[in-house]
Amino acid sequence: MSAVSGTDVPSSTTTAAGPKPRSCVVCRSRKVRCDKQTPCSNCRKANITCVSSASERTPRWARRYQAERLANGGQATNAPVAQEAKSDVDKVIDRLRTLENLVKELSGQLQEAQAAASSAGGSPHVVDAPQSSNQELGKENHREMSPTVSTGSMQRQFGRLVIQGASQSRYVSSGFWSRVNDELEGLKMETQTLASEEPDSSEDDFSSAKTPSTQELGRTPSQHNAFLFRHNLKAPVADLREFQPLPSQVPFLLDVFAENVNFVVQIVHMPTVTKMVREMRTGGTTHLTPSNEALLFSIYYAAITSMEDDDVMTNFGSSKTYLSLKFRLGLEHALAKADFLNAPDLTLVQAFALFLGLVRRHDSPRFVWMMTGLVIRMAHYLGLQRDGSHFEHLSPYEIEIRRRVWWMVYMLDIRASEDQGTDLTITAGTFDTKIPLNINDTDIDPETKETPKERDSVTDMTMALIFFGTAEIMTRMMATSNRHGVAGLEDQGRLLNEMCRTFDEGYLTYATESKADIYWAGVIISKLVLAKMRLIVYLPILFSSPSEDFSDDIRTKLLIAAIEVAEYNHTLNSTQKFRKWRWVYQTYTHWHAIVYLMIEISRRPWSPMIERAWLVLGSSWLIPPQTNLDKNLGIWVPLKKLMDKARKHRNSELARLRADPPATARLELEDQNLPLPSSSPMETDIEDLCERWRQLVV
Repeated sequence: MSAVSGTDVPSSTTTAAGPKPRSCVVCRSRKVRCDKQTPCSNCRKANITCVSSASERTPRWARRYQAERLANGGQATNAPVAQEAKSDVDKVIDRLRTLENLVKELSGQLQEAQAAASSAGGSPHVVDAPQSSNQELGKENHREMSPTVSTGSMQRQFGRLVIQGASQSRYVSSGFWSRVNDELEGLKMETQTLASEEPDSSEDDFSSAKTPSTQELGRTPSQHNAFLFRHNLKAPVADLREFQPLPSQVPFLLDVFAENVNFVVQIVHMPTVTKMVREMRTGGTTHLTPSNEALLFSIYYAAITSMEDDDVMTNFGSSKTYLSLKFRLGLEHALAKADFLNAPDLTLVQAFALFLGLVRRHDSPRFVWMMTGLVIRMAHYLGLQRDGSHFEHLSPYEIEIRRRVWWMVYMLDIRASEDQGTDLTITAGTFDTKIPLNINDTDIDPETKETPKERDSVTDMTMALIFFGTAEIMTRMMATSNRHGVAGLEDQGRLLNEMCRTFDEGYLTYATESKADIYWAGVIISKLVLAKMRLIVYLPILFSSPSEDFSDDIRTKLLIAAIEVAEYNHTLNSTQKFRKWRWVYQTYTHWHAIVYLMIEISRRPWSPMIERAWLVLGSSWLIPPQTNLDKNLGIWVPLKKLMDKARKHRNSELARLRADPPATARLELEDQNLPLPSSSPMETDIEDLCERWRQLVV
């Protein structure tokens, strides 16, 4: 593209009546004759907006600048000064005209695209982008995410990271805007010389008046961002040191965080954080950047939130409520101080995402859902949806940390969308960020020059990879859930089998090899997710199938899946050695399993399997206390009615079976032919459960 417009500059004979009319932008881009009216006839016929071309006359400020340079240069040096002034101004004007032409080109292309869409009658194939590449997701151990072939993906080929300062960058996805950014940077450099030579008297005149807009711009980042966390309603905090833990408590908090939280999500490179904390011993917190200060507060908050109340009191001598609020306030003020809304960086996304991953244990799921949208915007601003290998200036360490942070954000989106029953914000085909490498933290650091090789054994990343891989298949299953009929069910069944195979061949091997408690907890969580996905696959079929036999078969599968979800949930929460990770599974309320169990046991004969379902419904870990649901009365009221109905049905069924021993024998025989759940009965075994049922019906 030429840097300067190819149209003629108005001649000196132009009268004072105004500049000579010129062809509109659309006609110029189409290279057709324009009647130079507003709007022109061509645009009226095409039913598109007519954009007039701007005058090519030298701007008034440039002419004034040339005149001032001539006046200040003196008579003896008029010719050199005039030539220098003209050269400086021409460079700036060329930059401005190039920017103008870029915008005109985009406007013309937009108008043509709108006209083409209108003439096509809005046919679906014009609007919809092909989605076939989504079916390739998950290949090569889910390392590559195939982007959807669309205009957006074509623009992303030219997207790049724009460096802003020594440690900041932002992602520009469009090739057009990348070019505009180049021109703006060039224009900024060209005008620096002109600005340094301009007299500053006018600046003094304007700076003396404090208008409301200048007062707003003068606010500190802490004041400007306080509204987001409602701190604008309180007196401003002068010093964040009042929220810091005691220096003697910091190493313990880091150890708790590493074992309870980071081992699960691996969003933080612990050797780097440990080095940062070690440097605090001599320099204190005053040498921390605002971003690193926010990250440390997020780590403190996560560590306390992951602990149980009695553990916090024993180790800190303070209540969990007090310390979690203290560190949360410190984090919120630190984020505001770092101006995270206007100047996000990778460390701030780490801190914010980590906070959102833990805060759901105590805060509203809707708050987490809203804030997740914000952290997704921050991640997009940094281009985390593009794999770091596309950017040559990034080190292997930066590439790996970007992957870890992006997949944490992706997990947050899945969880928040599930909570609120909304569509995913990050959909398949909109990112190509690879799953992190299966390596230890000691295999990589900020000085690493070569990408480390993946390990075939258990590493620091293994547990996080279990969750990432499971989540990736879950989203693919959710995407195919919109397809109805046999084809949709087959696709979901295939994905479910793939999830089972991946789990058996990989994750179970890791757990057997490691023998660590966290991996066995991960095994149970993965089995719970598999059972949950069976509910998602078959529940829509239950009400759509016209065949009563088919419906009975589906109902049995759903019943078994719901029992497995409830029993695995009880095992995770009640097992003492798994208490460190209760923050993971206590944030889930398995409403689908709860409601389906209540519905199904209210309609079936009271067999040993139904008694097993009734027992697990009484688990103290399954249904949240009513006090936590006061704000969700729409959920609690029907839940109580379903439970009352199930209790009455149980009493009537037990009375019926006691009066009919032959029916009791037939029911027990039928129950023995049903497949058993893979989970263990709650606080008992199969034989004891059957004996309990026999005593009830005698």
